[in-house]
Amino acid sequence: MTMTSTTSGTSLPLAGLRALEWSTSIAGAYAGRLLADAGVTVTRLGGAATLGRGPELDGYLHLGKERREGDLADLVAAAATADLVVLELPDAPEDGLLDRFGDAAVVVITPFGLTGPWAGTARPWSELTLQLEGGALSSRGSMDSYPVMTGSSEALWIAGSMAAGAVVTALQGERSGRRIDLALLDVTAYANNMFQDVSATIGQTPRAPMPRMRLTPGVEPASDGWVGFNLASAANHQDFLVLMERPEWLADEQMSTFLGRYARYAEWVEAVRAWTRRHTVAECVEAAGRFRIPAAPVHDGASILHDEQVVARDFYETHPSGAFTMPRPPFLFDGVRPERGVPSTAAEHTAPASTDGLPFAGLRVLDLGTWWVGAYVGAALGAGGADVVKVESTSRIDGSRTMGFVPTEREHWWDLGNIYLGVNVNKRDLTLDLATAAGRELLVRMIGDADVLIENYAPRVLEAIGLDWDAVHEINPRLVMLRMPAFGLTGPRREMVGYAQTVEQFSGLCWRTGYPGGDPTNPSGPADPMGAASSFFALSAALLEARRSGRGILVEATLAESAMVMASEQVLAWTGRGELLERTGNRSALADVQGVFAVRGTDEWVGLSVLDDAQWRGLVAATGFTEWLSDPALADRAGRQAAADRLEAQLADWFATHDADEAVEKLLGAGVPAGRRTDWRWVHEHPQLAGRGTYTVVEHPYAGEVPLPGLPYQRVGTPSWITRRPPLLGEHNEEILCGELGLSPEAYQELVDSQVVGTRPAGQ
Repeated sequence: MTMTSTTSGTSLPLAGLRALEWSTSIAGAYAGRLLADAGVTVTRLGGAATLGRGPELDGYLHLGKERREGDLADLVAAAATADLVVLELPDAPEDGLLDRFGDAAVVVITPFGLTGPWAGTARPWSELTLQLEGGALSSRGSMDSYPVMTGSSEALWIAGSMAAGAVVTALQGERSGRRIDLALLDVTAYANNMFQDVSATIGQTPRAPMPRMRLTPGVEPASDGWVGFNLASAANHQDFLVLMERPEWLADEQMSTFLGRYARYAEWVEAVRAWTRRHTVAECVEAAGRFRIPAAPVHDGASILHDEQVVARDFYETHPSGAFTMPRPPFLFDGVRPERGVPSTAAEHTAPASTDGLPFAGLRVLDLGTWWVGAYVGAALGAGGADVVKVESTSRIDGSRTMGFVPTEREHWWDLGNIYLGVNVNKRDLTLDLATAAGRELLVRMIGDADVLIENYAPRVLEAIGLDWDAVHEINPRLVMLRMPAFGLTGPRREMVGYAQTVEQFSGLCWRTGYPGGDPTNPSGPADPMGAASSFFALSAALLEARRSGRGILVEATLAESAMVMASEQVLAWTGRGELLERTGNRSALADVQGVFAVRGTDEWVGLSVLDDAQWRGLVAATGFTEWLSDPALADRAGRQAAADRLEAQLADWFATHDADEAVEKLLGAGVPAGRRTDWRWVHEHPQLAGRGTYTVVEHPYAGEVPLPGLPYQRVGTPSWITRRPPLLGEHNEEILCGELGLSPEAYQELVDSQVVGTRPAGQ
């Protein structure tokens, strides 16, 4: 796989802009990577010389960036000629620092944010403790063992994507809004909880321990590897029973529902795996595809390189050194993937003139996005001031409306889905049946007056009604269209159905999550916000260029390719040093000691990380295992990792005699990163998240008061992005069709009578 010369036109929409990067982890470095991939000239001034995770990751994330030494004073001085600044710090900076960056848009990445009770306290932290505190270990793992963290630093990659999108957006708005506060804890909580706190609030869930449950069917053994499934609809559930040759279970209420199967879990799993083990991975995926059941091969860092879709789209390229293989940018502009190291033929431009309002004020957006990944982009545009109209159909409502186990007997159950409420703020809602001539005609009229069209259907959906990019561009040559298919607009898997769990299985994310020697496990969550953040960054970059040139742009950003970026350390390790990264539970190659341990109480857990010698001495001081200091076998990281079983057994005994808060306090007091597991159902009550206003309580006509996260970063001085509650189905039909498109009352009533528009799902 080699680089091909493809850079031209709008494929580098941010060419001419200048950025400074002060990074210390994947988060800051990947934000800079994205900026550079869209054409920004990025200079690394200060920060960490290396990320400490191997030369391959450094080589990939820092390719093409200039490196200069300096301190924060040098960074501030250099900002006088910069448009963008990515500033990653170990804690909230001193008061007044951000005021010294002039007109540049600045995103500050810290563990806990610039505000709240933990900000500025030098609280020790690690990726594991962020996941614990952020609720990410609520459901993953067996009840017979410890809960398990995700294995690919997902929150850091997502934070980098969100930071890049936020800072490019801020640059397009008023000067007073050009400071962005991004907390890794906020992103971790947002990316891993599947809005279970929303569901618990709506359902008034009792405060009792929650069992950890494996996605099933999920990752299953085939005759020649692992295959992944995700049943995303009632039809998928029924079809899967036919697929696995158990049609008699169609009449069994337990076996046709997700929760019901857990009552007979052993019987269910035995039947599923009896079928999958009789077939190859390819046979399983092909058979599932005939039923349109989301399914994918479960790849690792070696096999992903040979997948037919990955090869066809030429997603990986060789580093200029020839030493390893790395991902290419996970987006395309006008069908062209940005090329690294090749000068752009596009006209370079300076930063946009400062406006007096929000970055996207005045833009009209048609949001055909569904589920989490599609809806996030519209919500972010709305937060930036755009007028966003969500378009769906009463015959095919956004599937996220059906999530959260809301009883169908409840009034307006279709407006109470937890994922729907979590990601559909800042919008109006219009229903149109696009399968009808009248519905399509109305959408075409709206396209003609829109600035942005976003969608994440399978490619065939809009193409089937004659609204592919060529048709849309002819209707409105200045419109920017964002397409977010699961696997891409091209390649042999273009029509494969895929959700977050599907691309987690495909990309390698499952391969790295789970118990050592155990089954690959779905992280269940991060792929959607990563795909959403990557898509929003690409769209924000394209809008900056389109508003300058007046010419529309097609943006393609696939769910699978952004997930493959999150899993990229596997490919870097395999191609760079021949190492196939595996599952390690909660242990880490970057930690001397790391684990999660049961404390007093029912299903209460605390985790810790020891990242250096000082923290090792702190662990000894906190726990009293002084003999560890005199043991020569424990003198360094290699020795401590080799003795992990012994050390963890002793630590388990120590934790078992402590309450959660007591254990965390002792460890933090000794300088050791530690965290208590937060139940994702109550994550909005976390002292730091609540203290900095991460969640906004929104009044909903059928749900009551609900805490919603908006976006998982803040504009300094304005914590909440939420300007509108999530809309009801078809709530704004008449307002838009009559008030804005000019339909007469009679014409509108005809649409209602013919079910082109409506306010209830078909059949309700």
